[in-house]
Amino acid sequence: MSLSIYLSFIMYVCAVTFMPGPNNVLLLSAAGQNGLKKCLPLLFGIWTGLITVMMIAGAFCTLLSRYVPAAAPYLKYVGAAYILYLAFLTLKRKPSSQETGKDLTLTFRNGFLLQFLNVKVIMLGLAAFPGYFMPYGSGFFNILLFAVTMTACCGAGNLIWALFGSILNPFYDRHFRIINVVMSLLLIYCAYRIVI
Repeated sequence: MSLSIYLSFIMYVCAVTFMPGPNNVLLLSAAGQNGLKKCLPLLFGIWTGLITVMMIAGAFCTLLSRYVPAAAPYLKYVGAAYILYLAFLTLKRKPSSQETGKDLTLTFRNGFLLQFLNVKVIMLGLAAFPGYFMPYGSGFFNILLFAVTMTACCGAGNLIWALFGSILNPFYDRHFRIINVVMSLLLIYCAYRIVI
């Protein structure tokens, strides 16, 4: 693979993954309410899930491409349902000053599992690997380079969204109802885009 093709891949991934999506909207909302430090388990779960999904997508791309058209209608509804569940949790959140107990959405496990239900991430992996990497071989090094690059680009976008939410925490405490509604609507829109 030439450097120009690799750089083109990085630009493509950044353009796609820096946009609002389930991971980014969830991190913006969670960091806005709880601060970045409390969101680190969720963030690490998302990143671990991303690299895992990308390794699977790279390793099994040929096999999966045969079955995705038949499975996609079901997979996208499961992913959309989970995103709607996240929208519901976001809608009923209270500011950190009013919260009692641990916010279950901030766990490593939830961040990790979201990647396996996040149709945007799965489809991105299944579309990007064959388009950018398979023509140059599907050996372990290419799969690893693909997964690490995808996770680094997605992770940078996730971190930016979480930092943005963390900085706006005092604003969130004052206007949490409006912000929760907006974030929930964005998640509902993500679910809608997956289904449509």
